[in-house]
Amino acid sequence: MTSPPSPLPPMPTLLAILHIVGCVLLAAVFFAPAGVPTLVHLLKGIVREYSLAMLLPALLTALVAVWISHVDVWRWLRWGTAACALLVGILAVWPAASAWRMARAADTPLRLREYFRPLVGARPLPSHTVRFAVVEGHDLHADVFLPDASATRARPAVLYFHGGGWRGGERGYARAWADFLTARGYALISFDYRLFPPATGLKAPGDVKCGIRWVKDHAATYGIDPDRLVLFGESAGGHLASLAGYTEGDARLPSSCAPGDTSVAAIISFYAPSDLVAYAASAPAPLVGFTGVPQEGHRELYELLSPINHVGPRSPPTLLLHGGADSVVPLDASQAMAARLAQAGVPHTLFTLPYAEHGFDIWDGGFGRQLARAQVGRFLQQHAPVN
Repeated sequence: MTSPPSPLPPMPTLLAILHIVGCVLLAAVFFAPAGVPTLVHLLKGIVREYSLAMLLPALLTALVAVWISHVDVWRWLRWGTAACALLVGILAVWPAASAWRMARAADTPLRLREYFRPLVGARPLPSHTVRFAVVEGHDLHADVFLPDASATRARPAVLYFHGGGWRGGERGYARAWADFLTARGYALISFDYRLFPPATGLKAPGDVKCGIRWVKDHAATYGIDPDRLVLFGESAGGHLASLAGYTEGDARLPSSCAPGDTSVAAIISFYAPSDLVAYAASAPAPLVGFTGVPQEGHRELYELLSPINHVGPRSPPTLLLHGGADSVVPLDASQAMAARLAQAGVPHTLFTLPYAEHGFDIWDGGFGRQLARAQVGRFLQQHAPVN
């Protein structure tokens, strides 16, 4: 004779267990270290950027904790559910409070209405797409975004270089910045550059300079002032923008197309590696792909491709933005760059978001995006004003 099946746990017990498991998973994502799968890294960035959304699960878990405090369940379950509600509540409030504190210190208003927009909203298409170079059989294209209003005088331009670990990404990432920049009277031009494989360590910087050279040669066509060009790169694009901006005229890193002046007025770099020798200690694989060789035995190449080694008194003014919780490129990279710029007497700003992950600015309306836009707007107005 078979024994009857074991009864299911009572509903309060089952709910409490589910909430504790969810709390543990949420905390694991929130505190995910370097080296986690890309999806976990992406979720970590979203959870931290939109942390206020966690107030809802915190409230539900608190209600479950109150419920089970009046029924017969294991004592550890009561305490565990209450602790989880408290933990999730803290995780919900801390990033938002950190952002508001940074905004207050920077005199930057944050808007909740913007915060609750969709993660990725409608983004404009470019005014023009052009092929700006053919290099070793590779077509390199650029997307041009122009302000709607016609200018009576030449306008400054922001030249954008996407991230993606030197092996991925696309120039279309610039669409996230197009409305913001063109509404303020700036032309925005987003460029391709060669990605690995094969290795592009000595080629991609030349593609960036080729793009700069193309803008200078075609400035009159788009109503651009060639003396007011600002390089803007994110992650690997920030590395390449800084490297190209700091090595103008360096024969070791020439333009991959037309030679000539590639000087710029300023540089904006978001969460970018600055010292490849140091970065190789934590992320050797992408650097081997980028350079084609390991750091061991090829230190001179890694040093040549490190923007921090090319900073001098005449380097362009630089804006650095970085998240304090960046698990892809450590905050140390921008801190070291800021120290080197200060040592050389170069005007610069380092803006750190203590709570933020890598790519904190990619989500429309997030506090990270709002703070980043304010910093970029002020920097541009100071070093490449429209009027």
